[in-house]
Amino acid sequence: MSISACSGSATRSPSSPIAGTATMGVAPTSSQPASPFTAIESIEPWSYNSAEGRLVRTAHYRLFTTQHDSVLASRVPLFLESALAAYRSCITSPDAQSPTETLPEPSLKLDTYILRNRADWALLTRQTTGEQADLFLRIRRGGFAFGGKALLFDIGARDTLSIVAHEGWHQYTQRAFQRPLPIWLEEGMATYMEGYRFDAHGGGGALFVPWFNTERFDQLRRAAANNKLMSLGALLEAAPQNLMSSGNDDALTYYAQVWAFTHFIDEGANGKYHAGLAALLKDTASGAIDVQLIRTFGVNDARRVLLARRGPGIFEAYFGDTTVAAGEYDAFMRQLVHPGSRGSIVAGISPFAAPPTVPNPPSRPVP
Repeated sequence: MSISACSGSATRSPSSPIAGTATMGVAPTSSQPASPFTAIESIEPWSYNSAEGRLVRTAHYRLFTTQHDSVLASRVPLFLESALAAYRSCITSPDAQSPTETLPEPSLKLDTYILRNRADWALLTRQTTGEQADLFLRIRRGGFAFGGKALLFDIGARDTLSIVAHEGWHQYTQRAFQRPLPIWLEEGMATYMEGYRFDAHGGGGALFVPWFNTERFDQLRRAAANNKLMSLGALLEAAPQNLMSSGNDDALTYYAQVWAFTHFIDEGANGKYHAGLAALLKDTASGAIDVQLIRTFGVNDARRVLLARRGPGIFEAYFGDTTVAAGEYDAFMRQLVHPGSRGSIVAGISPFAAPPTVPNPPSRPVP
């Protein structure tokens, strides 16, 4: 039974089955062994800052939560497992029914905190990040991932789950990847994973639909209308932490653009960059990116390119000339924000997908 799928491009809709899925209505307690048909292994009491909550263990996660939304509480454990399955196979697996080209499994359970309010989250942030806390406390909604942990607070069921998916990607790469991704792809993949729907026929798991992201699309369209979109070169150089204090929509536009850019390298230019995207994810996870960068730039510059995490270097190593790509990207963006595209976004389908072929109706004799 599939609990997750990632429907990204017009030609691929990979899913990743995980054994043991069911609706989340009844969960085992800490003294009750997990059923083979549930994602939950155990539940036990947990509290933070005088707020009573619970610790929920699944196959790959430890969820610490004090939020009290019953819908959110029932969905998060299976959602986390669904998201992880999508992270591992959504780009790299070409076969929806047999996702063999998967990214690595985390070696340890991933700790995710969802607290009842921002005040408790701020306290936990200071305790967890120490001298770096002020940077993270600029975040007004949702939370962040740090050192393989996700620290989040409840902002409503729908938006909280989008944040869980976004920060969960960071949490996953922090724990499972041997090398860091370039910032433009790290943030791009996180936004790519935000779109989801629940699979009513698949045991209650989540269907990840990267095009289903009206928030990013609407921001992209506003920025385009105001001539605020960054060029490809500027996007590769940008870092979101440098945009957060600007007091305008620069950070929101950045995230909207890396969302669109990830779609571009996944399916744009007739799919010419997709193989490079899959290779970059796999090589960064395994550490093989070192070899590719040395081959492209030589020993001395390869380390500099990897550690910078910004600029055109890694893009050129995996996708080729940025000048050519910039023209293709600009054309992609113009078509994406063109009037009429929003209907596809709301439907969760690619605006670049060819319309389905409708057979001609059978002819009838004229009376």
